[in-house]
Amino acid sequence: MPVMIYQHPLEAKHAKSTVPLLRLSLPDVRIEVAETFSPPPPLVEGDWWLLYPDGKAWDLDQANGNQSSSAQKNCLPAEKMQAKKPIGGLIVLDGTWRKTRLLLHLNPWLNRLPTLTFSQAPASAYAIRKGPGGQALSTLESVSHVLTTLHREFSSEPLYALLQARVAQFQAQRETAQQNGTPKC
Repeated sequence: MPVMIYQHPLEAKHAKSTVPLLRLSLPDVRIEVAETFSPPPPLVEGDWWLLYPDGKAWDLDQANGNQSSSAQKNCLPAEKMQAKKPIGGLIVLDGTWRKTRLLLHLNPWLNRLPTLTFSQAPASAYAIRKGPGGQALSTLESVSHVLTTLHREFSSEPLYALLQARVAQFQAQRETAQQNGTPKC
């Protein structure tokens, strides 16, 4: 499945971004860095879907039987989902929540795409960076969860091995900085 990452320029400069790890593990992932983007080319099969948690998003976990009562409130009924084309490619916005909302605003064509979300992803293993409420996933973890859910044959092990190595690297740098009395990373 094609994966397109639209990355905010400030996120591309962030040392803790997980997008470079995605590039190492998924060589076919396409990454564009800007604030405004052109729509990707049409797919041979299916539609491009935007991974973004909005009120009209289809809950991938509920569709696969991993549902909770809170998840049922924020997803399309199965009969509406069947009327849509299948998921042919995944578009992911990368940046802080504030920056991804800006990308949506600056690229109105994104708002016309069907949206995908999830409600039952595993806890984040990316301990060096936290989102609002401490429950957000990194871009790498989000893409991994979607691909694993959509394609059971997809192995997320290489992605998580890289993620663990990155976390260990930053933790080692932090410990060294603390021992030397320098500010932490």
